[in-house]
Amino acid sequence: MKEFKVSRINTRLGIFRLSGKLLPSSQNVKIEYSSAEFMSTDGWCELDLESENTQTILSRIQSELLEHLS
Repeated sequence: MKEFKVSRINTRLGIFRLSGKLLPSSQNVKIEYSSAEFMSTDGWCELDLESENTQTILSRIQSELLEHLS
C-alpha cells in the first residue's frame, strides 16, 4: 500500500486534487480515494466519493493519475 496526495493534476476531464492509497492487486493497481476535488470556476469543489458519477469520472482519469504517480 502506498499513500498519495496530488495537489493538482490536469487531466482530459479537468483539473483535480486527489488523495488516497494505491493498493496492489494480482493484475493491476486498485485506487482507494480518501478525497477528490474538482477545480470549477468558483474554486475547488469536493466530489462525493459515494456517487456513481464521481466513480465514473475517477475511473476515466485513473490511467492519467497512475502515470502522474509513476
